[in-house]
Amino acid sequence: MQSVTKRVNYTNFVLALLGYFLFVCQDTISKDLINRYHSTQIVLFSSFAALITVVIYTQYKHSWHKLKKASFTVHFFRTLTMFLAMSSFVYSTYYLPLTTLYSIIFTIPLLLTIGGAIFLKEKVSWRRYLATIIGFIGAIIAIDPFSNEFSKIGILAIIMPFLPAASYLIVRKYGQQESLFSFLIYGKLLMILFAGIVAVYFYKPMPINDLFVNLMGGTFRGVAIIFVINSARHLPSSIFASAQYIQIIAGGIIGYLVFQDLPGLNVYFGSLLIIGAGLYIILREAKLGVNIVTSTTRHPTIPIKKD
Repeated sequence: MQSVTKRVNYTNFVLALLGYFLFVCQDTISKDLINRYHSTQIVLFSSFAALITVVIYTQYKHSWHKLKKASFTVHFFRTLTMFLAMSSFVYSTYYLPLTTLYSIIFTIPLLLTIGGAIFLKEKVSWRRYLATIIGFIGAIIAIDPFSNEFSKIGILAIIMPFLPAASYLIVRKYGQQESLFSFLIYGKLLMILFAGIVAVYFYKPMPINDLFVNLMGGTFRGVAIIFVINSARHLPSSIFASAQYIQIIAGGIIGYLVFQDLPGLNVYFGSLLIIGAGLYIILREAKLGVNIVTSTTRHPTIPIKKD
């Protein structure tokens, strides 16, 4: 029985790694497309493709009935913050390498630690506060806020991680009774609505090859969400949450191969501090039996229920 459990954990951990790698693939596609199209147009078409993927998944699970009792307010504000975060991230790829952006993204667990204490009244020890401070120092070192590239979008880059952190806290505080499938379906529908309202002002016709690539990126995202969610449901939270850091490694490799982005030593050193601080917080949560961070890692943003 123990060997079967280990085999299941290995399989789900590999799927989690694959899911996060697919997120990097989508980010790579977005970074290429942002040279020619507005970020909200990219988000619009990728959300269409992701919606199709999660609709197929919902049908496969025969879970349409779980969409009936949903709070529109929770889904509206959760998706609005995620739309702003996603559009900001895609826009930022025009100026910054993926590794720098992931260094910014991985400050989210640090923000959640603080947000959990302020808004959810979670008790946070001095050790986790110290880890949070070290993580933010790592972020400052990695993103190099005084560089020319960063200065072009400085305020946006600073605000960006606060948006998904707000989304996760909304879910943690008000969305505990929501269904997994309502987050998947309503989230994608609202994402299409928000992106469509803005993209109509910036729309630029896409040739078929760019449209195909954009939709393929959305499909990657939809499949990645399914892989990550299923892994989160079956893996111990501390093991699952550690899988997300493959994005920094994959982002560095793909960024170099595709865009010739070569991170400086500051990115590697800062990222090590961020990863170390994040893993400490995750392991500390697992030990204390709380899950502010571990159940809200990118991208589920939903209260994962174990089978």
